[in-house]
Amino acid sequence: MNFFQRTPFLRLLLSLISGIVVFQYIKFGCLMKLTLLLFVILLTLTAFLLKKTKYAYKFRWLFGVGILILFFLIGYVVSEIKQKKTDFPYINQKELFVVDIQERPLIKPNSIVCQVQVNGFKTDTQFVKISSKALIYVSKDSLSLNLKKGDILSIKTTFQNPPKSLNPEGFDYDKFLFRKGIAATAFVRQNEWRLLFNNQTFSIVALAETWRDRLLSIYQKLNLPNDQFAVLAALTLGYKDALEPDVAENYSHSGAMHILAVSGLHVGVVFWIFQTVFTFLFKKLRYKYLSTVFTICALWLYAFITGLPPSVIRATTMFSLVSVGTSIGRKAQIYNTISVSAFMILLWNSNILFDVGFQLSYAAVIGIVYLQPKISSLIYLKHKWMKWWWDLTAVSLAAQITTLPLSIYYFSQFPNYFLLSNYIAIPLATFIIYIAVAYLVLSPVLFLAYIPALLLKVFLRVLNLSIAFIHDLPNAISMWYISGFQVFLLFTLLLFFVIYMDNRKYWSIFTFIFIILFFVCNISFINLKSYNINRMIVFADNKNSHINIISNRNNIVFTTDSIVSKKSFQKYWGLNHLKSANYINQVNSRMLTINDKRIFILTDDSLNRMTAIEPINVDFLIIGNAIKVNAKQIISCVNPKTCIVDSSISSWYTDNIKEICTKNGIEFYSVAEHGAYVYDF
Repeated sequence: MNFFQRTPFLRLLLSLISGIVVFQYIKFGCLMKLTLLLFVILLTLTAFLLKKTKYAYKFRWLFGVGILILFFLIGYVVSEIKQKKTDFPYINQKELFVVDIQERPLIKPNSIVCQVQVNGFKTDTQFVKISSKALIYVSKDSLSLNLKKGDILSIKTTFQNPPKSLNPEGFDYDKFLFRKGIAATAFVRQNEWRLLFNNQTFSIVALAETWRDRLLSIYQKLNLPNDQFAVLAALTLGYKDALEPDVAENYSHSGAMHILAVSGLHVGVVFWIFQTVFTFLFKKLRYKYLSTVFTICALWLYAFITGLPPSVIRATTMFSLVSVGTSIGRKAQIYNTISVSAFMILLWNSNILFDVGFQLSYAAVIGIVYLQPKISSLIYLKHKWMKWWWDLTAVSLAAQITTLPLSIYYFSQFPNYFLLSNYIAIPLATFIIYIAVAYLVLSPVLFLAYIPALLLKVFLRVLNLSIAFIHDLPNAISMWYISGFQVFLLFTLLLFFVIYMDNRKYWSIFTFIFIILFFVCNISFINLKSYNINRMIVFADNKNSHINIISNRNNIVFTTDSIVSKKSFQKYWGLNHLKSANYINQVNSRMLTINDKRIFILTDDSLNRMTAIEPINVDFLIIGNAIKVNAKQIISCVNPKTCIVDSSISSWYTDNIKEICTKNGIEFYSVAEHGAYVYDF
């Protein structure tokens, strides 16, 4: 029996994923979906009719193919239904909407961010029902600070589509929100909303959040420093709101951020604690099923308290299945268990497939399950502590190998000291979880809770200081940039390496070597291509101006904020293998000549007071730095072939400049409307 025969749910999962992915790129009509369904019926019916004939064995694959196509179709239809539920039909219409706050409001410096369910809007004659999710930004004041989950509001506003990515290789906020089921955003001013009432209907998730708040209040009695409280709350309860940027950066750059995202490690520790307790309580053989039931219930209670993130759902589902399998005397097939958990999650929400945490979580689990035993077996150690050290190293290496392509693709960085971080963070995090559980249980009795409280303070301080020390080491992170196609090549490379490790066939190692050569050729091609890039890019930024001139790998950026420029556009430069940018302060206007093209960058009001007998002829006029321009005055001094207005210029001035350019026969381009302006010399 081969691997796929032993893991039937893996085949179904791959088929389901294929349907979800295909939906993102190809839209089937009703006829195509009906044809696929009829084909499924035909295949399964044929297999059934041949069941008792001499051809049954020869055509046994018909039923399997039919089922795989069926689950492909299910994946496609589930994604289609999810998109229809997400679509917001009343964009750019100012109406009096009625909304229900679905999640706890998030307090920002200037606004209160609320994820809402839009129930409908009122007209003069009727109430139009809607059922769509949206994000609203309520102006911050004493009233909005009191908003809470379950509040029903009437808001007078205009919903808009979230902003799309305007820059090459930029973050697509629109797609990010859409895959979370949100297709519209709106800003609500102080006098444009009113609280109608609070929805007091029972919700298991709301109840879980209430219990989490109670547990957090118990932690607050410890009087921990902010950084220690934030780590304890994130580590044990998945509560990250208290996590400050500098603490998050320390854990991210040191390679220990995974311990703050409640996942398999945390659920595994909690599972072991509950299983030990309930096994002890139900020692007798006739009560062993009660031990399993109570363990699973306790696991899911913990999952609810942490807010049901995908990583916890996956881990809780897996450990629940393992627990059931163990109780009925069957050894759980771990790959089948992983497939079942992923299958259930994707049926519930197909968009979770594109969630970074979901992808990293499953990649890490698969790496640990498959690679960790193989890495661990490379060195045989008799000593107990040395074996523990090597097993911990094997776990870290296995997880890093399978998550490396995704980590670099999404975050463009690699923590060089991840092994050192894991040697410190994983044992300390495990001890902290044990001690935190003991503290929560003993907290009603102060003198009993004193020792775990003291230990928590010590371990949290040691953990934070250790992570901060690793973060401050020289070259703590490496910056790498790879494309989506290169991620595919790396995972294909890893797959054929695994195949070779299992079967030791020459074809698999030859394929492995071929993919390596192809990957190297791909990088070399991009590197050679970078020598021929002669390009001007006017990037989009609402507050600053960034004009990028690339010529023979020289990378010059005229910018009003070099820090923002480096943070926002480094990925584009890295993917194109360009040199580090040379930043030039662009507060004052200047004239450039690049490849016989004359470029005038206007970033101050110097032309507003000038007169010219004859305007200067230029190829490009770039207006930026949020200046308030006199369009007629500018055109009287400068005569461009193309006028480019970046997104720092207000919409009123942009429209005014566009009108003047149209009258004078000048080509006009608005970065705010069309995205970054890219011109190849």
